[in-house]
Amino acid sequence: MKQQRLDHQTSALAEPIADTLARWSTEALDLDKQGAYDWLCSRVKAARVLEIGCGFGASTAALFRHGKRVFALDNRMDCLEAARARVPEATFGLADIRQIHALLIQDLAEFAPEAMVLWIAGAPAEALPRDVPEHYAVMQYRLAFQQAAVALAGQVSSIRTVHVADRTAFPWAMKDAGRETMAQLITTSVIGASPFRVTPADVQFRKLQVPVAPMPKGAPTGIVPVLGEATLHRIEPTAAT
Repeated sequence: MKQQRLDHQTSALAEPIADTLARWSTEALDLDKQGAYDWLCSRVKAARVLEIGCGFGASTAALFRHGKRVFALDNRMDCLEAARARVPEATFGLADIRQIHALLIQDLAEFAPEAMVLWIAGAPAEALPRDVPEHYAVMQYRLAFQQAAVALAGQVSSIRTVHVADRTAFPWAMKDAGRETMAQLITTSVIGASPFRVTPADVQFRKLQVPVAPMPKGAPTGIVPVLGEATLHRIEPTAAT
């Protein structure tokens, strides 16, 4: 049977996992063709990177071709197997970052990543909360996932920066206000008690092309699909006086 690609009207709460995985693979290829992963890699100055949610390995491959050593984590074995086949030089691990174990922290400490990347976290229907509207369910899940990733980064002392990226849409002329909004959202809903900070100057945007981020019907004119990246910096402890 031919796989049908879901459009933007398909409910995120009802999407079958097989369709979700097919969509993730297609969207990752679209992003790669647009140079989005190369742009994201240019924002990462570290040489050793911990990648959270590698998916099918398109982002992992981009990190590798930019000269990074990568330790990639995902909670799906099928994704890890595909990513490993694509980038055998990387290190891979099966883990749910919302349930951190001492052995994982030990493995990460030995790898000593200098940066963590969390780019465009997937939101499978089975994991979405059901007590809020669909749009908020996806946002709520992604923010909680990002919060868990940043909390993990806080436990790995070698990680100096965390790079969070996601898609959004707004009039391009309002990108400065968008930086303020993204920095504030991450500060209040993601960082929590973790030893990181982000400012509007740490946020950058890049225009995307359809079909990676299809616009909903009835969207105001002038709205463009955008990829946003925020670089969180570890706060250095203040020396005792």
